[in-house]
Amino acid sequence: MTQALNRPAPILRHRAMPIDGSMPAEQAAKRLAQGKQLLITDHYRTGVLILEELERQLGKVPPNAPFEQRQSITARFREAALRLLAPITTHRLDLKESRPCGFLRELYPDLKRFTLPFVEVQSLHGAWERYDEGCHLAVLGHSIHPYYGTYAPTRVSHLELFGTWLSGYSGPQRRAVDVGTGSGILTLMLARAGFERIIATDTNPNAIESVRRELIRRPVHSTVDLIHGDLLGPGAAPEELIVFNPPWVQGEVTSQVDGALYFTPGLFERFFDQAATRLAPEGRIALIFSNIGTLVQPDLPHPIESELLQNRFRLVTKLGRKVKARPDDRGRKRRTKERVEIWELARA
Repeated sequence: MTQALNRPAPILRHRAMPIDGSMPAEQAAKRLAQGKQLLITDHYRTGVLILEELERQLGKVPPNAPFEQRQSITARFREAALRLLAPITTHRLDLKESRPCGFLRELYPDLKRFTLPFVEVQSLHGAWERYDEGCHLAVLGHSIHPYYGTYAPTRVSHLELFGTWLSGYSGPQRRAVDVGTGSGILTLMLARAGFERIIATDTNPNAIESVRRELIRRPVHSTVDLIHGDLLGPGAAPEELIVFNPPWVQGEVTSQVDGALYFTPGLFERFFDQAATRLAPEGRIALIFSNIGTLVQPDLPHPIESELLQNRFRLVTKLGRKVKARPDDRGRKRRTKERVEIWELARA
């Protein structure tokens, strides 16, 4: 892996005010909201209590809040939370009752003393737990171990639907492209289906590293080329199958993981421009999508339907499946109109 991996930026110099549990969480949270920088010096729990209080003071996201309001509240909380720092010494969080985190050694091998925002430390700890223990996926029949900064789905209805579509795919299986491979789930599904060569691309170097390690952990019979690049990546060979699980909602992208959740204007236009030059004459495009964008952003044009109006591609088939509602904080099932979809396209 020659491309530098993404990591939370280490803070080598700061003027943060040292604090401990003797400062009430209410006071610490208020200072963060006012733009003050604080450094925790005692317990991990101190940071947890301060961020919980900060969320309370700034206001939690209402369950049925509009999408724009949800993004605004989340951004305001994160901006203030990044001012709460934690010390790192010799690859360990220098706070009592903190857990080990292997990513502190992997991502900062040459740094002995520095600080990180506490909220980033929480993210690193959570990512290490997922990576170390693995996440079981029934669609694969085994666990995957997503690397830090790599998106791993928390629900699988869209993957199950893709598995249904893939089981009925009867086209050639010499070459396939997994666009934006993420944690590599679709690549592994394509390999299990018998594709000879799979090109897995991603703009996130952590995703490429994650899939590289996954293939070492569980070798496949297919040849898998890992490409750090945009969308279909470089190349001119005709592709028999192009698979793309894009973000489903348009929004602001401030991190690599955000790029798996939200798309910015122009993403689908660039994808279809590349696909138009790379898809084999009898090839297929399989887009894994959802109607969630239409539900939360009804005024925005549908990116796939808009492309079909250009008459470069035609719709071969479309599969859909209703998403099971998640329970709320009280265990009650929420109503949902969301459906996951597979759009199979061919040249017009």
